Amino acid sequence: MKLTYLGVDLGGTQMRMAAVADDGQLVTPMFAVPTGKQFSADDLHQQLQLLHQQVRSVIGDLHIAGIGFGITGLVIGNTLRASDFLPRLDDIDIVALAQDSLGYPAKIENDARCFVLAETRFGAARGARNVVGITLGTGAGGGVIVDGKLLRGAHANAGEIWSIPLRNKWLEHFVSTTGLVQGYKSAGGKMGEMDAAKIAEYARAGDVAAQSAFAAYGADVAMLCETIRALLDPEVIVIGGSIAQAHDLFGDEYKTRIAKLEPRIAWAELGAAAGVIGAASLVTQEL
Repeated sequence: MKLTYLGVDLGGTQMRMAAVADDGQLVTPMFAVPTGKQFSADDLHQQLQLLHQQVRSVIGDLHIAGIGFGITGLVIGNTLRASDFLPRLDDIDIVALAQDSLGYPAKIENDARCFVLAETRFGAARGARNVVGITLGTGAGGGVIVDGKLLRGAHANAGEIWSIPLRNKWLEHFVSTTGLVQGYKSAGGKMGEMDAAKIAEYARAGDVAAQSAFAAYGADVAMLCETIRALLDPEVIVIGGSIAQAHDLFGDEYKTRIAKLEPRIAWAELGAAAGVIGAASLVTQEL
């Protein structure tokens, strides 16, 4: 019989929850509430109960075996630390709060690690036991699986690719939405409000500045993948996040080049559901 778990993806703009079976399939839709920098422990307590009610409205009395959280920021033990996007949850014991709110056994982990866990168990890296996941979007995140186990490191910093030094800045400065927009404007692109989706649209329409921005972006992601290959030698490097949806504009050339060096480059398969699926996987069986 399939067991059912709750997965929670707690990010800087929204918190999503769904019921997930132990085979990685969503049992319910993903329900969401807004978050933000003012989102507090009291807000988390109240909104967890609200989302839980919405999930229960779909699954009725179906038994829930546990709840997993994927959270943006540094996770040490049961506590969120140094979260730029959820500062009012810093130093809060999320596990204790969740168990108090809903009563289920709970586990938490960094959201990028939940992404790689989901894609390794149920998505683009299925069957591999040595995997690195990269998320490209508002920021840049990463997670590492070695011999089927999440690698956390001595200080919970394993996979924190955003902080790799590059050209006297952090890598995230270049491979984030902000970096892509800056690259576009530096190449002579249009001024005004921009985001990655608009720049991708312009690039596909032949805008030279947009194409140049994506070429520079792709070169930095290629450098990251080659660094990962040299340090960790994974079977698969799986890439997801909102900007990865534009991989046709920056990924094909280096995907072929890096594949010749052994790791397979794979684009994420689980989409927006990866966060909740990976979070639920924290409380299911090992790989």
